[in-house]
Amino acid sequence: MIIDKSLTIFYKKMEDIYKIIVSEDKLNERFKLLTENALFDPAKNIIKNICDLIDDKDGNFIKDFQSTGFDARLWEIYLFIFLYENLFELINDFNRPDFHVKKKEYDFFIKASLSSEKNDDKYSEQYIKKAVEKNDLVIQKKLTDYYSIRLGSVLFSKLNKKYWELDWVKGKPIVLAITPSHNYIAKFLPDAKIMEYLYGVNIISKEIGGELIHIKNEVVEEHTHGEKTIPSNFFSHPNTENISAIIFSNNCDLHKFNRMGYEHKLSEKNLIMIRSGYKYDDSKPNAKAKDFTYQVEKGKSTENWNESLTIFHNPNAKIPLDKDLFHNVRQLWVNDKGEFDGIMMKHFVYNSITGVSEILDR
Repeated sequence: MIIDKSLTIFYKKMEDIYKIIVSEDKLNERFKLLTENALFDPAKNIIKNICDLIDDKDGNFIKDFQSTGFDARLWEIYLFIFLYENLFELINDFNRPDFHVKKKEYDFFIKASLSSEKNDDKYSEQYIKKAVEKNDLVIQKKLTDYYSIRLGSVLFSKLNKKYWELDWVKGKPIVLAITPSHNYIAKFLPDAKIMEYLYGVNIISKEIGGELIHIKNEVVEEHTHGEKTIPSNFFSHPNTENISAIIFSNNCDLHKFNRMGYEHKLSEKNLIMIRSGYKYDDSKPNAKAKDFTYQVEKGKSTENWNESLTIFHNPNAKIPLDKDLFHNVRQLWVNDKGEFDGIMMKHFVYNSITGVSEILDR
Protein backbone atom coordinates (compact mmCIF):
# COMPACT_ATOMS: atom_id res chain seq x y z
CA MET A 1 0.00 0.00 0.00
CA ILE A 2 1.09 3.56 -0.65
CA ILE A 3 0.42 4.67 2.93
CA ASP A 4 1.45 2.85 6.08
CA LYS A 5 -1.20 3.94 8.59
CA SER A 6 0.98 2.77 11.49
CA LEU A 7 3.26 5.79 11.08
CA THR A 8 0.65 8.44 11.85
CA ILE A 9 1.72 9.09 15.42
CA PHE A 10 3.23 12.47 14.58
CA TYR A 11 0.07 13.83 12.97
CA LYS A 12 -3.51 14.48 13.93
CA LYS A 13 -6.00 13.44 11.30
CA MET A 14 -7.09 16.34 9.10
CA GLU A 15 -10.78 16.85 8.56
CA ASP A 16 -12.33 15.97 5.20
CA ILE A 17 -10.47 18.09 2.63
CA TYR A 18 -13.32 17.70 0.16
CA LYS A 19 -16.04 19.01 2.45
CA ILE A 20 -16.64 22.45 0.95
CA ILE A 21 -15.97 25.29 3.39
CA VAL A 22 -15.58 28.19 0.92
CA SER A 23 -18.21 29.83 -1.26
CA GLU A 24 -18.81 28.51 -4.76
CA ASP A 25 -17.36 31.61 -6.42
CA LYS A 26 -14.04 31.10 -4.60
CA LEU A 27 -13.51 27.44 -5.49
CA ASN A 28 -10.30 26.86 -7.41
CA GLU A 29 -10.82 25.53 -10.93
CA ARG A 30 -8.28 22.74 -10.42
CA PHE A 31 -9.94 21.80 -7.13
CA LYS A 32 -13.25 21.50 -9.01
CA LEU A 33 -11.54 19.42 -11.70
CA LEU A 34 -10.18 17.11 -9.01
CA THR A 35 -13.48 16.67 -7.21
CA GLU A 36 -15.97 16.74 -10.09
CA ASN A 37 -14.19 15.01 -12.98
CA ALA A 38 -14.24 11.19 -12.83
CA LEU A 39 -10.99 11.06 -14.81
CA PHE A 40 -9.15 12.30 -11.72
CA ASP A 41 -10.69 9.82 -9.30
CA PRO A 42 -7.30 8.15 -8.56
CA ALA A 43 -5.77 11.54 -7.71
CA LYS A 44 -8.71 12.44 -5.51
CA ASN A 45 -8.35 9.22 -3.51
CA ILE A 46 -4.57 9.24 -3.06
CA ILE A 47 -4.59 12.91 -2.03
CA LYS A 48 -7.24 12.08 0.58
CA ASN A 49 -5.10 9.20 1.88
CA ILE A 50 -2.04 11.42 2.19
CA CYS A 51 -3.94 14.29 3.82
CA ASP A 52 -5.20 11.88 6.48
CA LEU A 53 -1.61 11.96 7.75
CA ILE A 54 -1.09 15.72 7.63
CA ASP A 55 -1.82 18.05 10.51
CA ASP A 56 -3.44 21.36 9.60
CA LYS A 57 -0.90 23.37 11.60
CA ASP A 58 -2.18 26.84 10.71
CA GLY A 59 -5.86 25.96 10.47
CA ASN A 60 -6.05 27.19 6.88
CA PHE A 61 -4.99 24.14 4.89
CA ILE A 62 -8.44 23.07 3.69
CA LYS A 63 -9.57 26.62 2.90
CA ASP A 64 -6.39 27.26 0.92
CA PHE A 65 -6.59 23.91 -0.87
CA GLN A 66 -10.13 24.64 -2.03
CA SER A 67 -9.44 28.21 -3.14
CA THR A 68 -6.50 30.48 -3.90
CA GLY A 69 -3.83 28.25 -2.35
CA PHE A 70 -4.58 25.03 -4.22
CA ASP A 71 -1.23 24.77 -6.03
CA ALA A 72 0.77 25.70 -2.93
CA ARG A 73 -1.00 23.13 -0.77
CA LEU A 74 -0.67 20.48 -3.49
CA TRP A 75 3.09 21.12 -3.47
CA GLU A 76 3.14 20.65 0.32
CA ILE A 77 1.19 17.39 -0.06
CA TYR A 78 3.75 16.20 -2.61
CA LEU A 79 6.70 17.14 -0.39
CA PHE A 80 5.08 15.40 2.56
CA ILE A 81 4.66 12.09 0.75
CA PHE A 82 8.13 12.40 -0.83
CA LEU A 83 9.67 12.76 2.64
CA TYR A 84 7.40 10.11 4.13
CA GLU A 85 8.25 7.52 1.48
CA ASN A 86 11.96 8.31 1.94
CA LEU A 87 11.64 7.34 5.62
CA PHE A 88 12.00 10.77 7.17
CA GLU A 89 10.33 11.40 10.49
CA LEU A 90 8.17 14.51 10.19
CA ILE A 91 8.31 16.41 13.45
CA ASN A 92 5.25 18.52 14.15
CA ASP A 93 6.68 20.96 16.66
CA PHE A 94 6.88 24.44 15.09
CA ASN A 95 4.64 26.38 12.73
CA ARG A 96 7.47 27.55 10.49
CA PRO A 97 9.24 26.75 8.28
CA ASP A 98 6.81 24.25 6.74
CA PHE A 99 8.64 20.99 7.54
CA HIS A 100 10.93 19.89 10.33
CA VAL A 101 12.26 16.48 9.34
CA LYS A 102 14.61 13.95 10.85
CA LYS A 103 16.38 10.77 9.84
CA LYS A 104 18.34 8.95 12.53
CA GLU A 105 19.89 11.78 14.57
CA TYR A 106 20.06 14.30 11.70
CA ASP A 107 17.35 16.94 11.37
CA PHE A 108 16.73 19.95 9.12
CA PHE A 109 14.01 22.36 7.99
CA ILE A 110 12.24 22.86 4.65
CA LYS A 111 10.32 25.87 3.40
CA ALA A 112 7.93 25.13 0.52
CA SER A 113 7.43 27.79 -2.17
CA LEU A 114 6.22 28.08 -5.73
CA SER A 115 5.92 30.56 -8.57
CA SER A 116 2.15 31.06 -8.61
CA GLU A 117 -0.19 32.30 -11.30
CA LYS A 118 -1.00 35.99 -11.62
CA ASN A 119 -4.46 37.09 -12.69
CA ASP A 120 -3.08 39.79 -15.00
CA ASP A 121 -0.35 37.62 -16.52
CA LYS A 122 -0.28 37.99 -20.30
CA TYR A 123 1.14 34.50 -20.70
CA SER A 124 -2.22 32.77 -20.58
CA GLU A 125 -2.69 29.16 -21.68
CA GLN A 126 -4.27 30.34 -24.94
CA TYR A 127 -1.41 32.78 -25.58
CA ILE A 128 1.23 30.11 -24.97
CA LYS A 129 -0.51 27.47 -27.10
CA LYS A 130 -0.76 29.92 -29.98
CA ALA A 131 2.96 30.73 -29.73
CA VAL A 132 3.86 27.03 -29.69
CA GLU A 133 1.63 26.28 -32.69
CA LYS A 134 3.31 29.08 -34.67
CA ASN A 135 6.74 28.00 -33.44
CA ASP A 136 7.27 31.58 -32.31
CA LEU A 137 10.84 31.44 -31.05
CA VAL A 138 10.76 35.02 -29.79
CA ILE A 139 7.84 34.28 -27.46
CA GLN A 140 9.40 30.98 -26.40
CA LYS A 141 12.60 32.83 -25.47
CA LYS A 142 10.56 35.31 -23.44
CA LEU A 143 8.84 32.43 -21.65
CA THR A 144 12.16 30.94 -20.55
CA ASP A 145 13.41 34.36 -19.43
CA TYR A 146 10.16 34.86 -17.49
CA TYR A 147 10.62 31.40 -15.94
CA SER A 148 14.03 32.40 -14.54
CA ILE A 149 12.69 35.70 -13.25
CA ARG A 150 9.69 34.15 -11.50
CA LEU A 151 11.60 31.31 -9.82
CA GLY A 152 14.50 33.56 -8.91
CA SER A 153 12.25 36.21 -7.41
CA VAL A 154 10.45 33.66 -5.25
CA LEU A 155 13.67 32.17 -3.89
CA PHE A 156 15.23 35.57 -3.25
CA SER A 157 12.15 36.75 -1.37
CA LYS A 158 12.48 33.87 1.10
CA LEU A 159 15.78 35.28 2.32
CA ASN A 160 13.85 38.14 3.91
CA LYS A 161 12.19 35.64 6.26
CA LYS A 162 15.57 34.92 7.91
CA TYR A 163 14.48 31.52 9.17
CA TRP A 164 18.05 30.83 10.31
CA GLU A 165 17.55 33.38 13.12
CA LEU A 166 14.68 31.44 14.70
CA ASP A 167 15.79 29.83 17.94
CA TRP A 168 14.61 26.35 16.91
CA VAL A 169 16.28 26.60 13.49
CA LYS A 170 19.69 27.93 14.54
CA GLY A 171 22.50 25.53 13.71
CA LYS A 172 20.29 23.37 11.46
CA PRO A 173 20.33 23.07 7.65
CA ILE A 174 17.59 25.02 5.85
CA VAL A 175 16.29 23.86 2.47
CA LEU A 176 14.06 25.85 0.14
CA ALA A 177 11.73 23.69 -1.98
CA ILE A 178 10.28 25.21 -5.14
CA THR A 179 8.11 24.16 -8.07
CA PRO A 180 7.10 26.23 -11.13
CA SER A 181 3.34 26.87 -11.32
CA HIS A 182 3.10 30.34 -12.81
CA ASN A 183 1.70 29.39 -16.22
CA TYR A 184 0.62 26.59 -18.54
CA ILE A 185 4.09 25.70 -19.85
CA ALA A 186 6.17 26.22 -16.68
CA LYS A 187 6.29 22.52 -15.77
CA PHE A 188 7.46 21.57 -19.25
CA LEU A 189 10.54 23.80 -19.32
CA PRO A 190 13.92 22.18 -18.57
CA ASP A 191 15.37 22.45 -15.10
CA ALA A 192 18.60 23.72 -16.69
CA LYS A 193 17.19 27.22 -16.20
CA ILE A 194 16.87 26.88 -12.42
CA MET A 195 20.37 25.42 -12.30
CA GLU A 196 21.61 28.37 -14.35
CA TYR A 197 20.06 30.80 -11.89
CA LEU A 198 21.32 29.03 -8.77
CA TYR A 199 24.96 28.70 -9.86
CA GLY A 200 25.24 31.53 -12.42
CA VAL A 201 26.51 29.15 -15.08
CA ASN A 202 25.15 28.22 -18.50
CA ILE A 203 26.53 24.85 -19.58
CA ILE A 204 27.13 24.92 -23.34
CA SER A 205 26.94 21.53 -25.06
CA LYS A 206 26.88 20.37 -28.65
CA GLU A 207 25.28 17.24 -30.03
CA ILE A 208 27.79 15.04 -31.82
CA GLY A 209 26.90 11.52 -32.87
CA GLY A 210 23.85 11.43 -30.63
CA GLU A 211 25.84 12.50 -27.57
CA LEU A 212 25.94 15.85 -25.81
CA ILE A 213 29.56 16.97 -25.70
CA HIS A 214 30.44 19.63 -23.15
CA ILE A 215 31.93 22.67 -24.87
CA LYS A 216 32.27 25.24 -22.12
CA ASN A 217 30.67 26.87 -19.08
CA GLU A 218 29.44 30.38 -19.66
CA VAL A 219 29.10 32.78 -16.73
CA VAL A 220 25.62 34.28 -16.35
CA GLU A 221 25.53 37.63 -14.56
CA GLU A 222 21.83 38.42 -14.64
CA HIS A 223 18.39 37.43 -15.91
CA THR A 224 16.11 39.87 -17.70
CA HIS A 225 12.51 39.83 -18.81
CA GLY A 226 10.97 43.05 -20.07
CA GLU A 227 11.92 45.83 -17.67
CA LYS A 228 12.82 43.52 -14.79
CA THR A 229 16.35 42.27 -14.17
CA ILE A 230 17.59 40.12 -11.29
CA PRO A 231 21.15 39.03 -10.53
CA SER A 232 22.11 35.44 -11.25
CA ASN A 233 24.15 33.00 -9.12
CA PHE A 234 21.72 32.82 -6.19
CA PHE A 235 24.15 30.87 -4.03
CA SER A 236 26.66 33.75 -4.14
CA HIS A 237 24.37 36.43 -2.69
CA PRO A 238 24.43 37.70 0.91
CA ASN A 239 22.53 35.48 3.38
CA THR A 240 22.28 32.57 0.93
CA GLU A 241 25.08 30.91 2.88
CA ASN A 242 22.30 30.14 5.38
CA ILE A 243 20.48 28.05 2.76
CA SER A 244 21.89 24.54 2.56
CA ALA A 245 20.18 23.39 -0.64
CA ILE A 246 17.28 23.84 -3.02
CA ILE A 247 14.75 21.09 -3.74
CA PHE A 248 13.18 21.42 -7.19
CA SER A 249 10.59 19.45 -9.12
CA ASN A 250 8.50 20.29 -12.18
CA ASN A 251 6.48 17.09 -11.72
CA CYS A 252 3.91 18.10 -9.14
CA ASP A 253 0.44 18.45 -10.63
CA LEU A 254 -2.84 16.56 -10.63
CA HIS A 255 -1.58 14.18 -13.32
CA LYS A 256 1.28 13.11 -11.05
CA PHE A 257 -1.15 12.17 -8.28
CA ASN A 258 -3.52 10.62 -10.80
CA ARG A 259 -0.85 8.29 -12.16
CA MET A 260 0.36 7.32 -8.70
CA GLY A 261 -3.18 6.72 -7.48
CA TYR A 262 -4.03 4.55 -10.47
CA GLU A 263 -0.84 2.50 -10.13
CA HIS A 264 -1.76 1.82 -6.51
CA LYS A 265 -5.29 0.73 -7.44
CA LEU A 266 -6.95 3.59 -5.61
CA SER A 267 -9.86 3.83 -8.03
CA GLU A 268 -12.62 1.60 -9.31
CA LYS A 269 -12.63 3.52 -12.60
CA ASN A 270 -11.42 1.78 -15.75
CA LEU A 271 -9.14 4.41 -17.25
CA ILE A 272 -6.84 4.64 -20.24
CA MET A 273 -3.91 6.76 -19.10
CA ILE A 274 -1.07 7.45 -21.55
CA ARG A 275 2.08 9.27 -20.49
CA SER A 276 4.68 10.70 -22.89
CA GLY A 277 7.76 12.82 -22.34
CA TYR A 278 11.53 12.93 -22.17
CA LYS A 279 13.77 11.03 -19.79
CA TYR A 280 17.43 10.46 -19.05
CA ASP A 281 19.13 8.01 -21.40
CA ASP A 282 21.57 5.84 -19.46
CA SER A 283 22.52 3.68 -22.47
CA LYS A 284 25.71 5.63 -23.09
CA PRO A 285 27.66 8.49 -21.50
CA ASN A 286 26.43 12.01 -22.26
CA ALA A 287 23.45 10.78 -24.26
CA LYS A 288 20.77 13.36 -24.94
CA ALA A 289 17.31 12.91 -23.45
CA LYS A 290 15.19 10.23 -25.07
CA ASP A 291 11.46 10.28 -25.61
CA PHE A 292 9.14 7.73 -24.02
CA THR A 293 5.50 6.70 -24.06
CA TYR A 294 3.75 4.16 -21.89
CA GLN A 295 0.33 3.28 -20.57
CA VAL A 296 -0.15 3.62 -16.84
CA GLU A 297 -1.50 0.30 -15.60
CA LYS A 298 -3.52 -0.34 -12.47
CA GLY A 299 -1.46 -2.35 -10.00
CA LYS A 300 1.81 -1.98 -11.92
CA SER A 301 4.39 0.27 -10.26
CA THR A 302 6.28 2.35 -12.84
CA GLU A 303 6.70 5.70 -11.12
CA ASN A 304 7.68 6.90 -7.65
CA TRP A 305 7.71 10.17 -5.73
CA ASN A 306 11.46 10.69 -6.27
CA GLU A 307 11.10 10.93 -10.01
CA SER A 308 11.93 14.37 -11.52
CA LEU A 309 13.03 15.79 -8.17
CA THR A 310 16.49 17.34 -7.86
CA ILE A 311 18.43 18.55 -4.84
CA PHE A 312 20.82 21.38 -5.71
CA HIS A 313 23.44 21.74 -2.98
CA ASN A 314 24.81 25.15 -2.04
CA PRO A 315 28.62 25.22 -2.40
CA ASN A 316 28.81 28.16 0.01
CA ALA A 317 26.51 26.81 2.72
CA LYS A 318 27.53 27.35 6.34
CA ILE A 319 25.77 24.09 7.16
CA PRO A 320 25.80 21.73 4.17
CA LEU A 321 22.97 19.24 3.72
CA ASP A 322 24.08 15.63 4.16
CA LYS A 323 23.99 14.02 0.69
CA ASP A 324 23.68 10.53 2.18
CA LEU A 325 20.22 11.26 3.59
CA PHE A 326 18.59 10.68 0.22
CA HIS A 327 18.72 7.54 -1.89
CA ASN A 328 17.62 7.17 -5.50
CA VAL A 329 17.26 10.93 -5.75
CA ARG A 330 18.99 13.13 -8.29
CA GLN A 331 21.48 15.47 -6.59
CA LEU A 332 23.88 18.08 -7.93
CA TRP A 333 26.77 19.83 -6.22
CA VAL A 334 30.12 21.51 -6.87
CA ASN A 335 33.07 19.26 -5.98
CA ASP A 336 36.45 20.17 -4.49
CA LYS A 337 37.81 20.90 -7.98
CA GLY A 338 35.10 23.49 -8.58
CA GLU A 339 33.36 21.24 -11.08
CA PHE A 340 29.74 20.14 -11.20
CA ASP A 341 29.24 16.67 -9.79
CA GLY A 342 26.31 14.64 -8.62
CA ILE A 343 24.04 11.62 -8.66
CA MET A 344 21.66 10.85 -11.52
CA MET A 345 18.64 8.58 -11.37
CA LYS A 346 18.52 5.91 -14.04
CA HIS A 347 14.92 6.74 -14.98
CA PHE A 348 14.92 10.48 -14.34
CA VAL A 349 12.08 12.19 -16.22
CA TYR A 350 12.71 15.74 -17.43
CA ASN A 351 9.10 16.49 -18.36
CA SER A 352 5.96 14.72 -19.50
CA ILE A 353 2.31 15.06 -20.45
CA THR A 354 -0.50 12.67 -19.61
CA GLY A 355 -3.71 11.98 -21.47
CA VAL A 356 -6.57 10.16 -19.77
CA SER A 357 -9.96 8.80 -20.81
CA GLU A 358 -12.47 6.42 -19.28
CA ILE A 359 -13.78 3.12 -20.62
CA LEU A 360 -17.52 3.12 -19.93
CA ASP A 361 -19.62 0.00 -19.58
CA ARG A 362 -22.29 -0.35 -22.24
